[in-house]
Amino acid sequence: MDKTFSHFEAFITDLVTEAVQTALQQHQLQLKNLQVEQDQREEVLNADQAAAYLHIAKQTLYTLTSKRKVPFYKNGKKILFRRGDLDDWLNRGKQNEMTHFSKEGRLYTRNNPLKK
Repeated sequence: MDKTFSHFEAFITDLVTEAVQTALQQHQLQLKNLQVEQDQREEVLNADQAAAYLHIAKQTLYTLTSKRKVPFYKNGKKILFRRGDLDDWLNRGKQNEMTHFSKEGRLYTRNNPLKK
């Protein structure tokens, strides 16, 4: 009986140890991924890199900066962009677009009710 209990105790100990190690590894991986994500958001891009990242022409990017439609920083004559700011700017545009579509949809359904 003592032998069976000892085996059971060892089994439970191994199981708990393995679970804790797995949880720690997953946590460390999550922390590493968060750090990489944060580093990417803080990455500073020049105009060429920002235009490539946004998939637009460099001249279009300059037009957007002159109209103050895209977030940028000036360092002397250089225009710089933070990747995280560009991501936020893109997401704001997506949210505005969704709001626009939602308003258009409500207006359309109000003006064109279903007929029975």
